[in-house]
Amino acid sequence: MIHGIGIDTIEISRFKRAMDRWGDRLSSRLFTPTELAYCMGQRSPERHFSARFAAKVSFFKALGRPVSYASVEVAKDPSGAPAIVSGAIEKGMRVSVSISHDGDLSVAQTVIEREN
Repeated sequence: MIHGIGIDTIEISRFKRAMDRWGDRLSSRLFTPTELAYCMGQRSPERHFSARFAAKVSFFKALGRPVSYASVEVAKDPSGAPAIVSGAIEKGMRVSVSISHDGDLSVAQTVIEREN
């Protein structure tokens, strides 16, 4: 049974401006150390940061309640697909997330299913 569905889009350039303005103060509130290391190691870090931010927001929408950004990590599963790791995921919940980029946009969608 579907518990919730969430979607979010982010303008990459707008997110980059916010990151440039607020620096570590913002990034440390939004991302885990693992996410920071991964994104900073990419050719276009702002693209990866904005996608992870969109994934977190879409997760909050699907969950139906906010949790702290740093308590949610966008990781990769063994096949390389994006995955959400969070203590907010209750037993019996299955979380699926999809992330994409196009031009100046990052988009993410999350579906949370619950066992009956």
